[in-house]
Amino acid sequence: MVAARRNDAETLPAFLRFVAIPLAGAGLFLLFLHLGFPYDRLAGRLTERLGRATESQIRIAELAPRLSLLGPGLQASGVTAITRGGARIDLERAFLRPAWSVSWLRGSPALHLDLTGVDLATLPLAAALPGTSLRGQADIGLDFVIGEQGPQGSSRFRARDGSLGIPAVPLPVPFTSFEGELRYGGESLVELGSATLTGPLISALASGTLGRGASVESSPLQLDLEITAQPDLQAPLRAAGIELGPDGKKKLQLTGTPGRPVIR
Repeated sequence: MVAARRNDAETLPAFLRFVAIPLAGAGLFLLFLHLGFPYDRLAGRLTERLGRATESQIRIAELAPRLSLLGPGLQASGVTAITRGGARIDLERAFLRPAWSVSWLRGSPALHLDLTGVDLATLPLAAALPGTSLRGQADIGLDFVIGEQGPQGSSRFRARDGSLGIPAVPLPVPFTSFEGELRYGGESLVELGSATLTGPLISALASGTLGRGASVESSPLQLDLEITAQPDLQAPLRAAGIELGPDGKKKLQLTGTPGRPVIR
């Protein structure tokens, strides 16, 4: 009987005996470790460290493991951050997992972060970019690498049913969808690419960069806008000095700095 079992084991493909079975055993061990970790204590340490790093008070209602198609991670629910200026930022959920990247081979951790149910009105946007306002709910996905020069990466955002106010437009513009991609790190502080806004009064395409300066407010700004205004908004725009074409379209350029923007 023992010899028969030994012969059966020896007839298994080499891949199963030397690769698949050991990996499955290691995976089960990591799974049970993942599920049995004391996440309540980890949540306290995590909020403390994040609070010191961001100079804010952070609270996490619940921290638990979660398995996704791209790997295991941590999901935080009921996240609240209170900034040093008193602004309150609420998140419905945040999910953090290791990202698939060759940067791990260079000793630089790569992470992926999903933020769900972000209340855009709570973001301290006006403090960094005077004259701007943003309302609505958004989902944000970030991929970043923690290198020697700080985090670098990109994020995609998708907001819905809100409004956007910028110095180039005299009143906040409602939108049904606002999505795009941000890249940060490198020569520019932030680079905006392929952003689109769709709403009942106006639609817009935007791209540009925010360079590096002594502060965000004094950093060089280069933003290209192409807007298409519906008839109800064309008269207010012309009254503000923005001349539209016969089709309601206009290309604008926002330069200067966020503290002192220049519209061309």
